Amino acid sequence: MRLERYHRLIITLGAMIFRLWFATCRIKIVGRDIHRRYILEPASIVGATWHRNAIFLVWFFRRQHPLIMFSRSRDGDLLAGFAARLGVIPVRGSSSRGGREALEQMRLSLLAPEPAKAATVLDGPQGPPFVAKKGMIVLAMQTGRLLVPIMMSAHPAITLRKAWDKTLIPLPFSRVTVVYEKPWRVPPDLNEEGMEHLRREVEETLNRMMREADADTGYRAPAA
Repeated sequence: MRLERYHRLIITLGAMIFRLWFATCRIKIVGRDIHRRYILEPASIVGATWHRNAIFLVWFFRRQHPLIMFSRSRDGDLLAGFAARLGVIPVRGSSSRGGREALEQMRLSLLAPEPAKAATVLDGPQGPPFVAKKGMIVLAMQTGRLLVPIMMSAHPAITLRKAWDKTLIPLPFSRVTVVYEKPWRVPPDLNEEGMEHLRREVEETLNRMMREADADTGYRAPAA
C-alpha cells in the first residue's frame, strides 16, 4: 500500500514537472503537412517511433489522447501512469507479455467510427535499441490505417546512459526537432516475406530520421 502511494506521488509530481519543463522548449516540426493532416485533424493512424523518444512524445501528443502501448513491467507502470496524467490512453502489453490483447484493444479502437490514434515504440520493451518489431506494422495491416513514422531529437538534453535505450529528455529551453515522413499504407494481403521487407524499410527509415533529427539539433548520443 505504501509502495502504491509512493508510485502515485512520483507519477503526479513527474507529470506536473514535465508539463512545465517541456513547455519551455522551442519546438521545430519537420513535415508540417503530415502533422496537420494526420495529427491535428481527426484521422485514425498508427504511429511508430523509437523508445528513446517516449517521455517527450507522450507529452507532445497528449492533446490527441492517443492509445499508447506500455509494457506490464514496473517501469511500464510508472510510464503508463505518467502518460494517463497527461491525457494519453495507456494500453498495457508488450511483445513479451500481453501484447496480443493490447493489439486487439488498439485494433478495435482504430476500427471504431470515432477517429483514434494508436502508437508504441517499435524497439520496446527491452530492445535491442533501434531494431523494429512487427507489432505496429501488423496493426496497420489489420486496420487499413496509415503507419506514420515519427522521430524527435533535442539539444541540450539529458541522456539516461544506464537505460538500454539511452532515453533522451530535452532540457528546459532546449531546441527540439520533431520529424514526420510519408506514411506507409500496409497492404492487407502482405505475406511473411513482404512483412519482413517492410519491417526493414521502417527500421531503416526511423534510423535515418533519427540521424537527421540529431544533426538538426546538434545532439550527439553518448558513446556506448
